[in-house]
Amino acid sequence: MTADSTMDDVTAWQVITGSARGSAHRATGQPNQDAVASQDGPGGVVVAIADGHGHIRHFRSADGAALAVGVACRVASQAAAGLAADDTGDQEAERAGQELARAVVADWRSAVASQLEARPYTVEEQFVLDRSADTPLIPYGSTLLVALITARWLVCAQIGDGDMLAVRPDGGSFSPVAGDDRLDGRRTTSLCQPDALASFRTGAHDLRRVPLAALLLASDGYGNAQADEPWQPSVARDLAELAACHDRHWFAQEVPGWAQRCASAEGSGDDATIALLLPRDTPDAEGGG
Repeated sequence: MTADSTMDDVTAWQVITGSARGSAHRATGQPNQDAVASQDGPGGVVVAIADGHGHIRHFRSADGAALAVGVACRVASQAAAGLAADDTGDQEAERAGQELARAVVADWRSAVASQLEARPYTVEEQFVLDRSADTPLIPYGSTLLVALITARWLVCAQIGDGDMLAVRPDGGSFSPVAGDDRLDGRRTTSLCQPDALASFRTGAHDLRRVPLAALLLASDGYGNAQADEPWQPSVARDLAELAACHDRHWFAQEVPGWAQRCASAEGSGDDATIALLLPRDTPDAEGGG
């Protein structure tokens, strides 16, 4: 699969995405098991990235990831509309992130059940399921990162690995959600687990107090391809500098290539998906400033 890109103009932010099939998946004939989606409306912009697990037990994880980003965008768009009021406070925004996670888990499970009703497991798939004594959700296992930005608020929710990086105009950065010590590069939490809701990390940030130059969401195939450790400070500095002198058209051309390089054998070899959110007042001079 070649990299793909989309560019959506929204009220205050623009979303640019790129996704590439990992070289390891090309070698084994597996599809790109990442999924990315975005949605905009009067309340704000929403973006979601999901990374389906590649293990044989998770043989429908590409479907699980696709269902996850669709559910997340729908639920988060509803949350964004509720955060549009000027008098929304810190506690309400924090609660919106928690409710977002709760709704995503419930709606994702419902979406999986609906797909299974329409497309039951084959005899071969059921054999794999029974051999591992797995629940019907396990084959759809996927991580999820979702962010919504309104005029005032950044609200994020994440389960499993992958990265969110909030970039300040001066090149400083922070993670909008807390880390998870259980994520060791070999294991991840997942939407398919019975305690999925307890594994979500959420965060809410007032953009009047913490203005951003960019927000980066990426599957772990991106982070694992970076040379620096930790890679976030140098990537944040680069993004702040690029955002100051290039327009959205330039980023739309470049971001898919970033995903391709990360997914290559010289990168992580894993599927790599990027969603970059930029304020709409990024310079509009074609090709840069």
